[in-house]
Amino acid sequence: MITGQLERAFQLAEKHRLEVSTILELNKIIRKEINSTPAVEEKILQQIIKVLENNKTLLKEAT
Repeated sequence: MITGQLERAFQLAEKHRLEVSTILELNKIIRKEINSTPAVEEKILQQIIKVLENNKTLLKEAT
């Protein structure tokens, strides 16, 4: 299971140009705070990543 989570973190980090450690920390926070099914946790992670991407875009446009 841990290997799968790490592999997924690498995939997401590469796809969204984020640090692997960021993805792993987000996973840990979601797992601890939400304590739901893996499918729900994945959806929440995707939403947080989308917020981060949108913020990156806004900051780039502002500078």
